[in-house]
Amino acid sequence: MLPFAAIWRPTAILAVLALGLLGTAMIAPLQGLILRLAGPAPTLALSVNVGAFNLGIAAGSALGGGLVSAGALRWTGLAGAVLSLVALAMTGLVLARPVRHPTPVSPELASGRR
Repeated sequence: MLPFAAIWRPTAILAVLALGLLGTAMIAPLQGLILRLAGPAPTLALSVNVGAFNLGIAAGSALGGGLVSAGALRWTGLAGAVLSLVALAMTGLVLARPVRHPTPVSPELASGRR
């Protein structure tokens, strides 16, 4: 969207604004889904999610910075698209796996009584 919007400054500003809003709007529902599926370790699940976001940001920045320093500025959009497709494929692999629910613990065992 950005290469077409960048022709005119107001459309470029609107495109960047839309990209930021849509990217931010994705975080809360994702966190809610993770909390619902996390089982007994919601804090760990959320921290892994945030870590994955930060890893993606770092990988994209490193790849983009490498392309810019190599003088291949025009390929940064394609590199971002490829990274997005890789992330989408990884998500598809994870979602295709069956979810294993932990076995319920009896109240007596949970409280330490037998």
